Amino acid sequence: MAEALESSKCGVYDLRASMSFRQAHIPGSWWSTRVRLAADARKEKRLIVLVPEDADVARLAAVDLFEAGVTDVRLLDGGLTAWTRAGYATESSPAVPPDAECIDYLFFVHDRHAGNREAMKQYLAWETGLIAQLDEQDKASFRIGAAR
Repeated sequence: MAEALESSKCGVYDLRASMSFRQAHIPGSWWSTRVRLAADARKEKRLIVLVPEDADVARLAAVDLFEAGVTDVRLLDGGLTAWTRAGYATESSPAVPPDAECIDYLFFVHDRHAGNREAMKQYLAWETGLIAQLDEQDKASFRIGAAR
């Protein structure tokens, strides 16, 4: 795959956590989520390689791509760990993806235990607001009543 990447014969999409991508990723790869992967990869006219953190998520993402008409898809077996074990380089990008795209990471959560009262309040507001995001079907799966 390194040769294909160097010769621009493939597009590499990293499906790991955004903060993991920022720390280290395959040079020339793009960070994506399963939700937006089909839109990101649809513009590609070449082989798509998925870098998984979780092979099951990557397999589901591959199915999503097939259903969207992207048929030339491969998984990087072993993910970034296999890439680095094979001696290939990685790069870091402290600001890529940008904070606004890091939908898998709550920046304010990490300061809540460090005496940061505003971060604590923001976290609690976020957590209690989760209930409002449930639809009727979600709510029906909960039973509220006296403990037995």
